[in-house]
Amino acid sequence: MQIKSPVTAVISLYNPNDEAVSNCAALIEQVGHVVAVDDGSPQDTSEILGRLENLGATVVRMRRNSGIASALNAGIRAARAHPSNPRFIMTMDQDSRLEPGYTSKLLAAYESAMAKSIRVAMVAPGNISGIPTRRRGNIDGTVLGGEPIQSGLLIPVEVLDSLGLLMDELFIDGVDTEYYLRARLDAQESIVASDATLDHALGAMVPASIFGIKISVLGRNLPVRTAASYRYYYIFRNRLLLVRRYWRSQPGWALKGILADYRHLAIVTTLAPDRGPRLTSAMAGVRDGLRGVSGPRVAS
Repeated sequence: MQIKSPVTAVISLYNPNDEAVSNCAALIEQVGHVVAVDDGSPQDTSEILGRLENLGATVVRMRRNSGIASALNAGIRAARAHPSNPRFIMTMDQDSRLEPGYTSKLLAAYESAMAKSIRVAMVAPGNISGIPTRRRGNIDGTVLGGEPIQSGLLIPVEVLDSLGLLMDELFIDGVDTEYYLRARLDAQESIVASDATLDHALGAMVPASIFGIKISVLGRNLPVRTAASYRYYYIFRNRLLLVRRYWRSQPGWALKGILADYRHLAIVTTLAPDRGPRLTSAMAGVRDGLRGVSGPRVAS
């Protein structure tokens, strides 16, 4: 007899396609239930959402694009109202895919840490598409994690009860970081399931170039990882919003994060295309972050 999983996955959707359906089908094989939240997609998603419902997922339709935190929060509420009564919520992006046994590995890491009296707020995979996740050392063999990414993250329901839901005001970017910092402030840990792998795209890779001349290393184009230009508004704004909130309790994180953001901006400004829109977006984010503006960006 198969034991029903105590995990409900909540997946945020925006203009989902066939890949999202395939990823959801793979997800359903590893969890007890799936809640798919369409975050106000401007395209007609009725056919895709209908296919997800046919797979057994609960579909939540947001009236407008409200951001990743609000979409996941709506999904968490729906998950907790479902008869499956989950013990854990796994937050997912539509372009992420779990390896076989992923959920079991995260649950095993959680149970092992709890047996050592470690207060676990979240469990992240050991690597994402071959890139190791951040670590902060270990306690008796349990690997402590740094800032996780939201996708593939396992959160116990009792942690949601104690810490609350995700921070809607951030809209996108920094939502996972804020929850991690909130947990650390409450002496709860992010841990890593070292043997678990998540297939997830961490930004787009573009060929490096300066003044239109592509840069090569050993005969191969040098790749640079970058995000869509509009994202830089939220990256830089939300960093400042979180620094304002957490710098006293996490001064090391605050300094390291700011330096990392500006280092990345310098690299992509030098080597990646779309420099103008990216810089304009980032500077607007800095301006609004210093002013304490939150929520979706308002055109100025």
